[in-house]
Amino acid sequence: MDISLNSPLFLMFIAFASPLGVPLGATFFIISAGSQSGTVTDYFFIIAMIFSGLVMGDIIAYTLGSYFKKIFTEKLCKYESIIEKCESSKDIVNKYGGWGVFFSRFLFLGFGAPVNYISGFSKFSFRKFFILAASGEFLYAVIYTSIGFIFRDSWVFLLDTIVDFSVTILLFLSAMLAIYRLKQYPNL
Repeated sequence: MDISLNSPLFLMFIAFASPLGVPLGATFFIISAGSQSGTVTDYFFIIAMIFSGLVMGDIIAYTLGSYFKKIFTEKLCKYESIIEKCESSKDIVNKYGGWGVFFSRFLFLGFGAPVNYISGFSKFSFRKFFILAASGEFLYAVIYTSIGFIFRDSWVFLLDTIVDFSVTILLFLSAMLAIYRLKQYPNL
């Protein structure tokens, strides 16, 4: 099934919808498109289409998060404890959010959309967001398209390995966080 070369707008739509949180399996399509590119010119064209769609999706998701901040704040911040947690989470996002924006693009697959909305909601600097998201999305487009381009015949096996690697890293980080939190409360 030739999805990338015959319909580049379809590929751009998939890349656009991914940062918005639409579960279409963008990584699958991106690796598949890389494997189906016949020439280096096709390869760079596919990267440009994917990159454009991803960055547009990131900007739209950030804008939506920023736009709906007031509505969510009015609904959620009726209680003092929620207001305190909301403010402390904004501080965390503004302090460490850059790392989250950058790495959620290509390393921690599936976290890009929530990070986009949270960044907009917490009023993370748009300039920093754009630079970090665009550089991370560029790496995402290049890495996963290259995987398909280089490993044309065995890219399906590599896709399974990539997904398993992301899940393994997430579980490892979750375990480290749990151990850290347990050390803070030794009486539990």
